[in-house]
Amino acid sequence: MRRCLVLAVLIVACPLAMAQAYKWKDPQGVTHYSDAPPPAGASKVEKLKIPTAGAAPTAAATTAPAPRPAPDTRADTPANRAALCDQVRKNLTILANEKTITMDDGKGGTKPVDDATRAAELKKAQAQQTLYCPA
Repeated sequence: MRRCLVLAVLIVACPLAMAQAYKWKDPQGVTHYSDAPPPAGASKVEKLKIPTAGAAPTAAATTAPAPRPAPDTRADTPANRAALCDQVRKNLTILANEKTITMDDGKGGTKPVDDATRAAELKKAQAQQTLYCPA
């Protein structure tokens, strides 16, 4: 019985002691973090050590920067500016005229928009129109 218990503890603890993480940049320059090795074509591959339970964090684990969202790489061209203005105008029309509106909840679903959120989004869309769209 005791041997089975020791064996079970070792089986559970071994993968945790061997934890490995990878950090790399893809060809578009986006930084990725994963526990699986990066695909071929990744540049600047770093192996990060994951601290185990009870161990002090290593320098590599504490100094790794948090991943940032990819910057918007669309150029500020007249065509892109016109498309942005069209989208802002559509948003203003929907916010001003539609009875019920739903927004992305950030989890793959939608949520209904209340009056306070509608007012805030309307104010934001009006500011975008003033900033990006000619009169």
